[in-house]
Amino acid sequence: MELTVAVSLLFLVLYAVGLGIRKLLFVRDRRRMRAETRAGGRRIARAGELGPGEVKKFWIICRKYKVDAFLVNDRGRYYAYVNRCRHMPTPLDFVRDQFWSEDGRYLMCYTHGALYEPSTGRCVSGPCKDQRLYRLPVRIENGEILVGCPEGDISYLAD
Repeated sequence: MELTVAVSLLFLVLYAVGLGIRKLLFVRDRRRMRAETRAGGRRIARAGELGPGEVKKFWIICRKYKVDAFLVNDRGRYYAYVNRCRHMPTPLDFVRDQFWSEDGRYLMCYTHGALYEPSTGRCVSGPCKDQRLYRLPVRIENGEILVGCPEGDISYLAD
């Protein structure tokens, strides 16, 4: 009985320490994001940095949520999406930094093969058919690609 109580207290302390560390990291990342934010958007890249067909992963803090995301250059147009499949809450690039289907036409979830149109985020094949990736607003200002947070209810961004 005493051992059970001691082990339970140890796990409780470790859990509290883990929460504290997570909070400190979030505060650090929020401070970093403020330094990289211009006119309401986080600077992700310079306009010429990302060639056609290239993808860049990044994170952004939207209110109280730290969100993993990616920016894609689809034939000269930039789109940003939350890096989460609509079928299951897993990143699209289960295989590190691999987002494109073999033929290079679609963004692909490497967990189960769902295909998404790069310009709309609409799922065209797989168990998420006709759902869309969560889009983040993109704009180019002074040669920099800025990505912002969506307006309204963003509770879907929670882990």
